[in-house]
Amino acid sequence: MEAKTKILNFIYKNQKLVEGLAIFLIFLSVSFTFDKDGATLVWHDYPSIAFAIAILAVSLGVILVRIERYKIHRKSSLISKNKIDNNKYDLLTNRQKQVYDLLLLNKSNKEICNELFIEISTLKTHINRIYKIINVQNRKELKNHNKQ
Repeated sequence: MEAKTKILNFIYKNQKLVEGLAIFLIFLSVSFTFDKDGATLVWHDYPSIAFAIAILAVSLGVILVRIERYKIHRKSSLISKNKIDNNKYDLLTNRQKQVYDLLLLNKSNKEICNELFIEISTLKTHINRIYKIINVQNRKELKNHNKQ
């Protein structure tokens, strides 16, 4: 268990490096050699190696996605839901709670879309529903309402 924790901590701290490694591994698994006869896969004689490299790259990708989800969840939990009426907060969906928390962190629409992997139209729908449930008109009111 300790080795797993160390690996996950390394990936968490060196996320950009691991992203680059995953991309490199994907290209490595489908790399070609060129000669006068044409192009052939490097791993043509050893397809199991190409498959293992591809599995490793996909595994790193899955781990990176889980780390991003963890970061979003951690950011969301940092903001106390007690700052607004608990009944109103409980009316929000999980995704709306994430958007609400990111709004309180002064994130722009673009930043929220990037963090939650959603389109701007979807974000605007979530924001409008949050405003309706919390009974505010804009972000300024939302932040003021949260301070009360």
